[in-house]
Amino acid sequence: MSRTFNKHYLIPFALIILGLMAFAWLAYQYTRSGTSLLFYALGADFVIIIVLMVLVVRKVFKEHTSQQQSQERLTEANEKYRALMETSTDGTLIIIEKTIVHANFVFLAMSGYTLTDLSRLTFEDLIVLKSTPDMNLDAFYEEIGDTGRTVNMEASISCKRGEMREVILTASRVDLMEKRGIIIVSKDLSRKERIEKESINLMNELQSSILMMNLPVKSFVREHITCDMDIPVHEAASMMRRKDQNAIIVTKDTIQQPVGIVTDCDLRNRVVARAFDVSRPVFEIMSSPLVRIPDEALLYEAVLQIKGNDISHLAVEDRAGRITGIFSNEDLLEVQRNSISYLIKEVNAAETVESLKKIHNKIPVLVKILLESGSRVRNVTYLISTVTDAITHRLVEFAIEEMGEPPAEFAFLALGSEGRREQTLVTDQDNAIVFEDVPNEKFAQVNRYFLYFGKKINLWLDKIGYQYCKGDVMAGNPQWCQPVSRWKNYFSEWINQKSEESLLGIAVFFDFRIVYGTDKYADELRRHINKMIDGKRTFFRLLANEVSKYKIPTDIFKDNGPETTAGITESFNIKNAISPLVDFIRVYSIQNHVSESNSLLRLEKMLRMKVIPEEEYHEIENIYSRMMEIRFRSHVNAILDNKSPDNMVTRDELTVIEQTMIRKTFSEIIRYQHKILDDFGD
Repeated sequence: MSRTFNKHYLIPFALIILGLMAFAWLAYQYTRSGTSLLFYALGADFVIIIVLMVLVVRKVFKEHTSQQQSQERLTEANEKYRALMETSTDGTLIIIEKTIVHANFVFLAMSGYTLTDLSRLTFEDLIVLKSTPDMNLDAFYEEIGDTGRTVNMEASISCKRGEMREVILTASRVDLMEKRGIIIVSKDLSRKERIEKESINLMNELQSSILMMNLPVKSFVREHITCDMDIPVHEAASMMRRKDQNAIIVTKDTIQQPVGIVTDCDLRNRVVARAFDVSRPVFEIMSSPLVRIPDEALLYEAVLQIKGNDISHLAVEDRAGRITGIFSNEDLLEVQRNSISYLIKEVNAAETVESLKKIHNKIPVLVKILLESGSRVRNVTYLISTVTDAITHRLVEFAIEEMGEPPAEFAFLALGSEGRREQTLVTDQDNAIVFEDVPNEKFAQVNRYFLYFGKKINLWLDKIGYQYCKGDVMAGNPQWCQPVSRWKNYFSEWINQKSEESLLGIAVFFDFRIVYGTDKYADELRRHINKMIDGKRTFFRLLANEVSKYKIPTDIFKDNGPETTAGITESFNIKNAISPLVDFIRVYSIQNHVSESNSLLRLEKMLRMKVIPEEEYHEIENIYSRMMEIRFRSHVNAILDNKSPDNMVTRDELTVIEQTMIRKTFSEIIRYQHKILDDFGD
């Protein structure tokens, strides 16, 4: 074991050497004179030398033993830390002074690095704190403070593959061999959030399926045709072909009392397979008695009837016993096809823009079903955004197939309502492209590719039903098809603006979300925004002013008597009524570094962070959900009536209770407009 020579050993060693020299001189004198005096002096000197040698050896042994014990304690502590680290389910690493000396398997798997890689990295290379992105290791030591103290903070870990992984750090000061150190435990938030997101998606899917199965069967019945029981089989079959029906209800006498049913299956099995005489009356091949179900019965009850009776068709009747339609196995299959998972499978299998348009056209019917079943607004927006994301993703794949592999890494961004996952049935495109920084000599070629790429996707989205953005905030606009460095400059310029005019229309860019491509660009832009906004009170004041500018009608639906209607607002733009709430949530979420883009998820995150009180959270969530429900209902009714949907809502579309609720809601929105001005105003 190597050991540094201790300077304190020099004095006893020097005394020993001097003693030996004196002993040698005395011995020489003794041999010359033989006197007893010299003999005694020589003996005394020898004793002193022996004592000194014993002291030195003892000190050296003691020092060696002490160092050996210290080393053993250090090794034992190190092994103990390592053992504890390896049993942890969270990523853990040890930093001594400025060197990363150990990381457990979980941290290595999380970050993608090896121990050798980590030993070459600095704290600043690896960890970015959310609250203070520029904090170095020395400042981090000061932040933690004394040995034994523990602090928690949000951070991002820069992984080997380039992405940033969101974590919660728990850091503790330790001292080893008189050297300062830190033990850092990192809880992987991205994994937790991913699991939560998958759980939410699955729950939404299950809720949608369960809600559909609990809808009345009358929502799914098809029109039916009838024939008299005495007409020939061939005539009944001809009626089915002309009306494009796979079943016909057989009636008796002039009162048309239903007595049975003939289906395609009956024609195959009882006529074609047996060479039955088609001139004979149809009642001879019909299935009887006719199995009926009330139109108020739930869908799952219809399924049980079909399965239990081993039949393919049910007659649906109203309360008076009149047949109103037929529900069949094919109708059940169509219900299943309209589930989210089936739609996504259809999107992924689509080969043309036209086939994607057909899938998109199913959305209004699905939304109507969800609303009628009492589904929460977030389930409805989840459905629309999930299908839109899948369609956009497929269009990007189409473009790559046509144009060849992209010349650089990129991400296709959804902005605005789609970026927030809050699309309705009246929405236009808001999207952009961010690509990696490339050398100047390659920029023109790369930019040309992505610009044409963006224009192609914008065109296809428009054909499918997502209208062009009136403000031209689209990937095919050269301004919004830029490298990541230029996007950072955009956000820096916006955040540093001093006038309200300069911030008009930029709010949609703070609601970005990646639909296709690498997530690292979104992470990089968010870190840049968080770094820039700290201390920018003017920026938040300007955003707050924008929230307060929405004119909320205070005289909406007020009746002052039948003789006076002048000045009464009979309709309103519901999008403009919801926008102040969306903007209100956005401002506070940007200020508090909330990475979510969805308004309700932002609200939930700020509740957990204690940015807003629970009462305020529930109030805003209720206002937002009620208004969005009315907005969706208005859109669906217009589409199903073959009208162009818009955001105008009139008194006639609302119940008296809803009109009262709207008036109360508007007063609450105005209160939140005042609150944000109080918080950020001059």
